[in-house]
Amino acid sequence: MLVGAVVPKVQSNLLPRLVQSIDRAVVAVTAENVALVAVEPVRQYTDKGVVAVKTPFKVQLGEGKLYAWCSCGLSKKQPFCDGAHKAVGMTPVRFKMEETREVWLCGCKQTNDRPFCDGTHRTDAVQNTELGQNVAA
Repeated sequence: MLVGAVVPKVQSNLLPRLVQSIDRAVVAVTAENVALVAVEPVRQYTDKGVVAVKTPFKVQLGEGKLYAWCSCGLSKKQPFCDGAHKAVGMTPVRFKMEETREVWLCGCKQTNDRPFCDGTHRTDAVQNTELGQNVAA
């Protein structure tokens, strides 16, 4: 994850202390300002997110209701979104049901029929992946 900040007109004598106080950082200096990009060691996320569980969720959904399915795998309200995606720059899959019915929503986050389960959780790739991790390519 990259976190950026621009610090206007830092006094040149403060720059060494500023750089020393930031672990794993890249600093770009111009005449006008110092641009600072701190690099935090975080897990990389694929476009399909991490494996939340290795089975689908059987849920009853209501006609005309709007739902937000967790696509990142980090939500504590699985299979629905709780905003955890904001930390990794992903977005939930928003959808509206045309009729009230029971459906299977993907729990492994690897489905190609988002947000619905397509059986991908049964593959060796998903079954051999630890919860909270990306499926190996």
